[in-house]
This record gives sequence, structure tokens and C-alpha cells, in this order.
Amino acid sequence: MAVTANVKSVGLKIVSNYGEQNGKIVKKSKTYGDVKSDATNESIYNTYKLIKNMQEPIGESCTKTIAEELMDVA
Repeated sequence: MAVTANVKSVGLKIVSNYGEQNGKIVKKSKTYGDVKSDATNESIYNTYKLIKNMQEPIGESCTKTIAEELMDVA
């Protein structure tokens, strides 16, 4: 059985480090949706760098998220 994947959405996930609280490192993430599916990795990373410089605390990591719909090929 052959399966095909169709891209449903692309997003940019930024993880921020809030430091230590009560003996544990606190990290929070924010995902920005509606990234163009043809956006290059370089343009997504450049967007991350711009966003992380404007927020408190500064972003720690950047992830490109892709949601795909899997379907049978008949």
C-alpha cells in the first residue's frame, strides 16, 4: 500500500528559558502558525532571530513544525 503526505500547516516554535524557579529550570514555548509552506529554513531562522531579540526572556531554540495529512494512494 502506497501512502502520500500533503502538508497541512507549517509553524515556527520558539522555546524560551525563564531560568530556575523552585529548583527547576522553567522553559515555555510559543508556536507561530501560518508560515508559508514554501518558506526556506533560512528565512524561518532569520524570523526567529528577529523575534527572540524583541522578547523577554530571549529565545533559546527554534523548531520548524510541519503537520502532514497521510492518505492512501489508490
